[in-house]
Amino acid sequence: MTSAFFHGVIEDWLQDPQTMLACGRWGDGAVSEIIPGGRARLLPARYPGCFVGVREIRLDDGPHHLHIDLGRVHRVSYAIAPSVCLAFKPALEVRLLTLGPGGAPTDRWSMSLMPDCPYRGERMDEAMVRRFIERLRTHARRAPELVELSVEPDVRQGPQGPHLLKLLCEAAGRPHAGWDDVIRILAPASDHPPPLDAPEPLCLPLLREALALRDASLVIYRERTLVEFQTEKLDGIHRYEEQGHVSWQIGSLRDHHCHLALGAVSRVLFSAEPVSCQGGGLNYTIWFLTAGPSGNPWRRDGYFSVVLNRPYTGDASRPEVIRPVLDMYGRYRQEPWVQADVQFVKVLEQGPPSRRQPLATASGSS
Repeated sequence: MTSAFFHGVIEDWLQDPQTMLACGRWGDGAVSEIIPGGRARLLPARYPGCFVGVREIRLDDGPHHLHIDLGRVHRVSYAIAPSVCLAFKPALEVRLLTLGPGGAPTDRWSMSLMPDCPYRGERMDEAMVRRFIERLRTHARRAPELVELSVEPDVRQGPQGPHLLKLLCEAAGRPHAGWDDVIRILAPASDHPPPLDAPEPLCLPLLREALALRDASLVIYRERTLVEFQTEKLDGIHRYEEQGHVSWQIGSLRDHHCHLALGAVSRVLFSAEPVSCQGGGLNYTIWFLTAGPSGNPWRRDGYFSVVLNRPYTGDASRPEVIRPVLDMYGRYRQEPWVQADVQFVKVLEQGPPSRRQPLATASGSS
């Protein structure tokens, strides 16, 4: 299991009292540093199911700790790159690369491990570099497809470059190799992108049913832009891959379509909300929501929605159009990521009202 391998990598590094933990990326605006001095412990897996990859790192003599989800890590990157922690001199980092929306592998990381002081004066500590390379080789032997090595161009061309290349070549047994060759020898996976093994988004079966609803539209709303696709004209959902990224194409390639990161959907909300565009009647909406802001000015977590276009004839409700939405909620309501708002629950209990008919207070919510 890959989580067990990543667990072992972290444990190997935490046993070294000179290892520092860095959380965050300077490119995102902040980095926190934890210097455990050999006092950090990686606790074993404690949770089942989708949380099986969650681990906790604790310091023996302090309350501070951190959690990391190894289930979202897809590769270990041994990276030699300029670091803000070292005044932008090269650092020896072990980055835990994470999966992005839809389960696509990315080059981003939320935590890395590194020697806390890899220099002697202005020169990189040779013993420290050798230990870094040896751990790289150890981990690459254990799981060659999960370990890569990268050296930033600024490092290759900088004052530390020749010395680093010499040490890497010695470890590879190729004293005259160039950067690319020595990287390929020490970590063969560096030459190959990680395989696309994106899990199926949890909302996918529900979305397929939603797009089959009668008189409905797929709606994507952003500031000053509202896009609607009539679902009857959409040719289903198609998995789409390009250069290591996965998205889900809604509609045929030869017709109007869009691409959505369905893996970013964390929950689905069935809603029945009075709106002016329905003449004060209920707008029956299935919201596909993200864990954070998605740019929707109506509701900040509203990634996209499927909405009934004509739930009324005159002022009378159209049960033949509304009932399939209610039934769909009934099929999925036991899923922990599916919810319904109060108005929708009222409709479930009392039946679809006419456009002008107020609903009585619901006896409960779901």
